[in-house]
Amino acid sequence: EIDEYGRPYPPKCGEYRIPHVAADAIVLRTHKDDDFHDILLITRGIEPSKGCLAFPGGHIDYNESPDHACIRELEEECGIKGTKPELFTVRGDATRDPRKHMITIVYSVTVDPDAGYKAGDDAATAEWYNLKEIVDSKVEKDFAFDHHSILSEYIDKKLTGY
Repeated sequence: EIDEYGRPYPPKCGEYRIPHVAADAIVLRTHKDDDFHDILLITRGIEPSKGCLAFPGGHIDYNESPDHACIRELEEECGIKGTKPELFTVRGDATRDPRKHMITIVYSVTVDPDAGYKAGDDAATAEWYNLKEIVDSKVEKDFAFDHHSILSEYIDKKLTGY
């Protein structure tokens, strides 16, 4: 069976079709000489959205808690250890991922600002970007999924001066 968006339905669990769930990490570091921030983003190395910027993140494994999945995915995709995952938002629009109905649980995560990082797993690159430059120069099509609107929401709710 195909859903109204042209994607195969997942198998039923009893009477229900259950969406898939992912966890994503918003990781910032503050500049030492001012109050501006850098944000850690990956460039997706695979479809969908190959070549687009995204938060580090991915599927939650069976029997894995969402906050642990967020930290695991951050380490797999960026080679950096995160701590203190703090729930920021949950998104679940049926069209946010072209493959399937995907709910994402987004956390703000702390990392050592001087720690090394390296792209891994399905990330083509992992880089710190100046947040102000990202906000000023990148548009929705530059980001995977709904990560641009999540970032905008984060800035509106958590940061000033952007």
